Amino acid sequence: MRDYNLEILTFIMFGMVTFSAVFYNGLSLVQKMMLIYMFLFTLHEWEETRFPGGFAKLMLKFFKLKATPNQIHAAHIPVIILLIIITFVPFFTQYTLLALVPVYLGLFETFIHIIGIKLHKMKKPYTPGLITAMCLGLTSIIALLNLSNNNLLQSWDYVWGILIMFLCFGAMQRTVIAIYGLGYKDLIANLKNNR
Repeated sequence: MRDYNLEILTFIMFGMVTFSAVFYNGLSLVQKMMLIYMFLFTLHEWEETRFPGGFAKLMLKFFKLKATPNQIHAAHIPVIILLIIITFVPFFTQYTLLALVPVYLGLFETFIHIIGIKLHKMKKPYTPGLITAMCLGLTSIIALLNLSNNNLLQSWDYVWGILIMFLCFGAMQRTVIAIYGLGYKDLIANLKNNR
């Protein structure tokens, strides 16, 4: 799983999209949204890690960390698990509040990749994953408008969605950092010591 996590993600996500297109009739708005996110997050992972790839190396360089190829591959597994959970759970439960997690993650990815151009001092205005991150951001704006226009959420749900997204992202990120043998305190200290 460590070496082929991206292929496994692609098989699961594209398999779900294909299965739903063939066997599901009358998909709800939430289900349609989740299928789009399954497709886009998968493309995003390919752009970040393979074509052209290199986003993990940028982050390691930014935090002045050294990692083995096995650690880099293993650190991608929590990301894969997160993406499957945050798209499949809303798809099957059709719980609209949980659908906000991939919506807000799409916006967050857009922000990270744009700000990453400056943070990583890129020579070109691009970080690996930027193109698909922009697609995710645009999709998230459209999704929020659709959810709002269909009155599927209460006003506080939008706030709760942000909190849930950051909790999910934080749990995933904490696991990734642990794979590198660090905690948040170590990461912050390492960043301060190397600036």
